[in-house]
Amino acid sequence: MLTALCKEADPENFKNVLVIKLSEGSVVAESVAEYNYPNNETQIHFINTQLDGILTTILNDTNNLNIISRAFNNSSVTLNKLTFQPPVITNITELEPYVNCSQFASYTAVISNGAWECVGPCKTNPDYCHQHGQCRNDIQKGPTCECFESVLEQFYGPQCDLLRWGPGFYAALFGSLAAAVLLLIIIVIAVIVKKKYTGVWKRRNSYDRRLSAFEEDFFDFSYRGDHNLGLAGTYS
Repeated sequence: MLTALCKEADPENFKNVLVIKLSEGSVVAESVAEYNYPNNETQIHFINTQLDGILTTILNDTNNLNIISRAFNNSSVTLNKLTFQPPVITNITELEPYVNCSQFASYTAVISNGAWECVGPCKTNPDYCHQHGQCRNDIQKGPTCECFESVLEQFYGPQCDLLRWGPGFYAALFGSLAAAVLLLIIIVIAVIVKKKYTGVWKRRNSYDRRLSAFEEDFFDFSYRGDHNLGLAGTYS
Protein backbone atom coordinates (compact mmCIF):
# COMPACT_ATOMS: atom_id res chain seq x y z
CA MET A 1 0.00 0.00 0.00
CA LEU A 2 2.80 2.41 0.89
CA THR A 3 4.63 1.63 -2.34
CA ALA A 4 1.73 2.84 -4.48
CA LEU A 5 1.25 5.98 -2.40
CA CYS A 6 4.94 6.94 -2.35
CA LYS A 7 5.25 6.33 -6.07
CA GLU A 8 2.31 8.67 -6.66
CA ALA A 9 4.34 11.54 -5.18
CA ASP A 10 7.06 11.26 -7.89
CA PRO A 11 6.48 8.42 -10.38
CA GLU A 12 9.60 9.15 -12.45
CA ASN A 13 12.14 9.09 -9.63
CA PHE A 14 10.55 6.68 -7.12
CA LYS A 15 12.75 3.69 -6.30
CA ASN A 16 11.14 1.57 -3.54
CA VAL A 17 9.79 1.39 0.02
CA LEU A 18 11.62 -0.60 2.69
CA VAL A 19 10.10 -1.63 6.03
CA ILE A 20 12.99 -1.36 8.45
CA LYS A 21 11.26 -2.12 11.78
CA LEU A 22 8.08 -3.72 13.18
CA SER A 23 7.02 -3.32 16.83
CA GLU A 24 4.83 -5.77 18.80
CA GLY A 25 1.38 -4.92 20.12
CA SER A 26 -0.13 -2.25 18.04
CA VAL A 27 1.66 -2.63 14.74
CA VAL A 28 4.14 0.17 14.28
CA ALA A 29 5.96 0.06 10.99
CA GLU A 30 8.95 2.21 10.33
CA SER A 31 9.48 2.52 6.59
CA VAL A 32 11.86 4.30 4.28
CA ALA A 33 10.85 5.54 0.86
CA GLU A 34 13.74 5.98 -1.59
CA TYR A 35 13.90 8.23 -4.59
CA ASN A 36 16.63 8.57 -7.18
CA TYR A 37 18.21 11.89 -8.02
CA PRO A 38 17.61 12.40 -11.74
CA ASN A 39 20.01 13.90 -14.27
CA ASN A 40 17.99 17.07 -14.39
CA GLU A 41 18.48 20.33 -12.49
CA THR A 42 14.73 21.06 -12.29
CA GLN A 43 13.82 17.64 -10.89
CA ILE A 44 16.68 17.74 -8.39
CA HIS A 45 15.25 21.01 -7.09
CA PHE A 46 11.78 19.40 -6.93
CA ILE A 47 13.00 16.47 -4.81
CA ASN A 48 14.87 18.72 -2.40
CA THR A 49 12.18 21.35 -1.91
CA GLN A 50 8.74 20.05 -2.88
CA LEU A 51 8.63 16.25 -2.54
CA ASP A 52 8.28 16.30 1.24
CA GLY A 53 5.16 18.45 1.14
CA ILE A 54 3.50 16.41 -1.62
CA LEU A 55 4.30 13.09 0.09
CA THR A 56 3.01 14.34 3.45
CA THR A 57 -0.28 15.40 1.86
CA ILE A 58 -0.71 11.99 0.17
CA LEU A 59 0.03 9.93 3.31
CA ASN A 60 -2.25 12.06 5.49
CA ASP A 61 -5.14 11.91 3.05
CA THR A 62 -8.17 10.25 4.72
CA ASN A 63 -9.05 8.14 1.69
CA ASN A 64 -5.50 6.76 1.51
CA LEU A 65 -5.50 5.96 5.23
CA ASN A 66 -8.82 4.08 4.82
CA ILE A 67 -7.27 1.98 2.03
CA ILE A 68 -4.42 0.98 4.34
CA SER A 69 -6.94 0.32 7.17
CA ARG A 70 -8.92 -2.15 5.06
CA ALA A 71 -5.72 -4.08 4.42
CA PHE A 72 -5.46 -4.52 8.22
CA ASN A 73 -9.09 -5.61 8.76
CA ASN A 74 -10.29 -2.05 9.20
CA SER A 75 -7.88 -1.36 12.02
CA SER A 76 -7.19 2.24 12.82
CA VAL A 77 -4.19 3.58 10.89
CA THR A 78 -2.43 6.87 11.51
CA LEU A 79 0.73 8.52 10.26
CA ASN A 80 2.90 9.18 13.29
CA LYS A 81 5.58 11.30 11.65
CA LEU A 82 7.37 11.82 8.37
CA THR A 83 11.06 12.68 8.40
CA PHE A 84 13.14 13.75 5.43
CA GLN A 85 16.89 13.38 5.25
CA PRO A 86 19.06 16.37 4.31
CA PRO A 87 19.61 16.65 0.53
CA VAL A 88 22.45 14.47 -0.68
CA ILE A 89 22.67 16.30 -4.00
CA THR A 90 21.97 20.02 -4.03
CA ASN A 91 22.57 20.83 -7.71
CA ILE A 92 23.35 19.22 -11.05
CA THR A 93 27.13 19.74 -10.81
CA GLU A 94 27.33 17.36 -7.81
CA LEU A 95 26.24 14.47 -10.04
CA GLU A 96 29.52 14.60 -11.99
CA PRO A 97 31.15 11.67 -10.08
CA TYR A 98 28.24 9.49 -11.16
CA VAL A 99 28.48 10.34 -14.86
CA ASN A 100 30.52 7.84 -16.87
CA CYS A 101 31.32 8.40 -20.55
CA SER A 102 34.21 5.94 -20.76
CA GLN A 103 32.18 3.50 -22.85
CA PHE A 104 32.20 6.02 -25.71
CA ALA A 105 35.47 6.72 -27.55
CA SER A 106 36.81 10.25 -26.90
CA TYR A 107 33.54 11.38 -25.31
CA THR A 108 33.47 13.73 -22.32
CA ALA A 109 30.75 14.72 -19.84
CA VAL A 110 29.33 18.22 -20.09
CA ILE A 111 26.22 19.96 -18.77
CA SER A 112 23.79 20.89 -21.52
CA ASN A 113 20.34 22.38 -20.90
CA GLY A 114 20.46 21.51 -17.21
CA ALA A 115 21.55 17.88 -17.63
CA TRP A 116 24.77 15.91 -18.02
CA GLU A 117 25.53 14.59 -21.49
CA CYS A 118 28.32 12.52 -23.00
CA VAL A 119 29.45 14.45 -26.06
CA GLY A 120 32.17 13.83 -28.62
CA PRO A 121 34.88 16.14 -29.95
CA CYS A 122 32.66 17.27 -32.83
CA LYS A 123 30.53 19.18 -30.32
CA THR A 124 33.17 20.22 -27.81
CA ASN A 125 35.55 21.33 -30.59
CA PRO A 126 33.59 22.75 -33.56
CA ASP A 127 36.89 23.42 -35.40
CA TYR A 128 37.99 19.77 -35.23
CA CYS A 129 37.84 19.43 -39.04
CA HIS A 130 39.21 22.98 -39.54
CA GLN A 131 35.93 24.07 -41.17
CA HIS A 132 36.92 21.99 -44.22
CA GLY A 133 34.82 18.89 -43.54
CA GLN A 134 31.84 17.33 -41.77
CA CYS A 135 32.71 16.02 -38.31
CA ARG A 136 31.03 12.81 -37.16
CA ASN A 137 31.34 11.15 -33.74
CA ASP A 138 31.84 7.39 -33.80
CA ILE A 139 31.23 5.90 -30.34
CA GLN A 140 33.75 3.14 -31.07
CA LYS A 141 36.44 4.83 -33.19
CA GLY A 142 36.14 8.43 -32.07
CA PRO A 143 35.66 11.48 -34.29
CA THR A 144 36.01 11.23 -38.07
CA CYS A 145 36.01 13.93 -40.75
CA GLU A 146 34.37 13.78 -44.15
CA CYS A 147 36.46 16.32 -46.05
CA PHE A 148 34.93 18.74 -48.55
CA GLU A 149 35.88 18.48 -52.23
CA SER A 150 35.20 20.70 -55.22
CA VAL A 151 36.55 21.10 -58.74
CA LEU A 152 38.93 23.77 -57.40
CA GLU A 153 39.89 22.52 -53.91
CA GLN A 154 40.19 19.08 -52.33
CA PHE A 155 40.85 18.81 -48.59
CA TYR A 156 42.20 15.61 -47.06
CA GLY A 157 43.88 14.24 -43.94
CA PRO A 158 42.51 12.94 -40.61
CA GLN A 159 41.23 16.43 -39.75
CA CYS A 160 40.94 17.90 -43.28
CA ASP A 161 44.01 20.06 -42.60
CA LEU A 162 45.71 19.30 -45.94
CA LEU A 163 44.85 20.81 -49.34
CA ARG A 164 45.45 19.80 -52.92
CA TRP A 165 44.21 21.67 -55.96
CA GLY A 166 41.49 20.06 -58.02
CA PRO A 167 41.40 19.67 -61.81
CA GLY A 168 39.27 22.77 -62.17
CA PHE A 169 42.03 24.90 -60.63
CA TYR A 170 44.63 23.73 -63.13
CA ALA A 171 42.19 24.14 -66.00
CA ALA A 172 41.53 27.72 -64.93
CA LEU A 173 45.26 28.36 -64.38
CA PHE A 174 46.40 27.05 -67.78
CA GLY A 175 43.45 28.73 -69.47
CA SER A 176 44.45 32.06 -67.95
CA LEU A 177 48.10 31.56 -68.96
CA ALA A 178 47.08 30.69 -72.52
CA ALA A 179 44.89 33.77 -72.72
CA ALA A 180 47.74 35.93 -71.38
CA VAL A 181 50.22 34.51 -73.89
CA LEU A 182 47.76 35.01 -76.75
CA LEU A 183 47.16 38.60 -75.67
CA LEU A 184 50.92 39.21 -75.49
CA ILE A 185 51.38 37.82 -79.02
CA ILE A 186 48.61 40.08 -80.33
CA ILE A 187 50.22 43.12 -78.67
CA VAL A 188 53.66 42.28 -80.12
CA ILE A 189 52.24 41.82 -83.62
CA ALA A 190 50.31 45.08 -83.33
CA VAL A 191 53.47 46.94 -82.28
CA ILE A 192 55.50 45.47 -85.17
CA VAL A 193 52.83 46.32 -87.74
CA LYS A 194 52.52 49.84 -86.37
CA LYS A 195 56.27 50.44 -86.57
CA LYS A 196 56.41 49.07 -90.12
CA TYR A 197 53.68 51.31 -91.47
CA THR A 198 54.98 54.27 -89.52
CA GLY A 199 58.40 53.90 -91.27
CA VAL A 200 56.81 53.69 -94.72
CA TRP A 201 54.78 56.80 -94.05
CA LYS A 202 57.86 58.68 -92.87
CA ARG A 203 59.88 57.69 -95.98
CA ARG A 204 57.03 58.62 -98.28
CA ASN A 205 56.61 62.01 -96.63
CA SER A 206 60.37 62.65 -96.86
CA TYR A 207 60.40 61.75 -100.55
CA ASP A 208 57.47 64.06 -101.23
CA ARG A 209 59.20 66.91 -99.44
CA ARG A 210 62.43 66.44 -101.45
CA LEU A 211 60.52 66.30 -104.73
CA SER A 212 58.72 69.50 -103.87
CA ALA A 213 62.01 71.27 -103.15
CA PHE A 214 63.53 70.05 -106.42
CA GLU A 215 60.64 71.39 -108.40
CA GLU A 216 60.95 74.73 -106.72
CA ASP A 217 64.72 75.00 -107.35
CA PHE A 218 65.03 73.78 -110.93
CA PHE A 219 61.70 74.12 -112.63
CA ASP A 220 60.62 77.58 -111.67
CA PHE A 221 60.08 79.38 -115.00
CA SER A 222 57.78 81.99 -113.65
CA TYR A 223 58.24 85.58 -114.93
CA ARG A 224 59.60 88.06 -112.45
CA GLY A 225 58.93 91.75 -113.19
CA ASP A 226 62.00 93.17 -111.53
CA HIS A 227 64.48 91.91 -114.23
CA ASN A 228 64.58 94.02 -117.48
CA LEU A 229 66.30 93.04 -120.70
CA GLY A 230 68.48 95.95 -121.88
CA LEU A 231 69.08 96.54 -125.73
CA ALA A 232 71.52 99.07 -127.16
CA GLY A 233 71.25 100.34 -130.75
CA THR A 234 72.95 102.86 -133.08
CA TYR A 235 70.83 105.03 -135.19
CA SER A 236 72.05 107.10 -138.06
